[in-house]
Amino acid sequence: MRKPMTRKPAVVSIAVAGALCLSTGAHGFSHTATTGARAGLPPTAHSGSARPAAPGAPTPPKGLSPFTPTVPDPTTATAEELAVGAAVAGIPSDPVTDPQGQAGQPISRSEVLARAESWVTEGVPYSASVHYTDSSGTYRTDCSGFISMAWNLPASAANNWGETTWTLPDFATRLGGLGELRAGDMIDKIDQHVVLFKEWADAAHSAAVVLELAHSGTRARQSTYSRSFLTTRNYLPFRYDKIIAPAASAPDDGILRPLRPPLHTGTPRELP
Repeated sequence: MRKPMTRKPAVVSIAVAGALCLSTGAHGFSHTATTGARAGLPPTAHSGSARPAAPGAPTPPKGLSPFTPTVPDPTTATAEELAVGAAVAGIPSDPVTDPQGQAGQPISRSEVLARAESWVTEGVPYSASVHYTDSSGTYRTDCSGFISMAWNLPASAANNWGETTWTLPDFATRLGGLGELRAGDMIDKIDQHVVLFKEWADAAHSAAVVLELAHSGTRARQSTYSRSFLTTRNYLPFRYDKIIAPAASAPDDGILRPLRPPLHTGTPRELP
């Protein structure tokens, strides 16, 4: 059952949504001054850094297919808008089904990251009216479709092949603050853009390393958002309700680290 969410004030077109994500992306991490000006933002507003995905691989991956959305903006539509759009299109709006029966199952943080990073590696390009099919399933290639894919949520024509910035919180629990973020959680500006948290860039938790599909003209990528940007722009932290908690209860500061080497080295003695 979906958790109730407050209705957003207005519906915007796919083109406008792309511009909104452009504004968010340009303001949240470093781009050139030209990009900042194009987004209508001062260059001095940039903070952090972005690492482009799949450099030197401009050819789109196979598996991309255009589709006709049932709503003006499939990226940020509300549940009510999706239901109306599906009804008009003659598509059953609920439940969204998964032909293979795998979506919507409990998932580990490592699997969430692996799914997200597969799109970064494959260089999946942004579009709110295209879906991409690979071993992870079929999902819309915008910011909210990217999170839907990473979390392995059910997707079909009924929800335009992925949840939205407004409906993703229906599948998650809001955290008390950014400091509680762990790998695989999402950071959502509900009426505009959403990213997947990977780790903190430093021990001070002053910047978050995220995975995202930002806006038209970009591909799935790893970026860095300053904490001050996330706070002042009202990005909210959420945890997927079906994330598998780790068996151990070791302290976690949100920074991914390699496994420690074994404490003992050398040849073990044989037991008598």
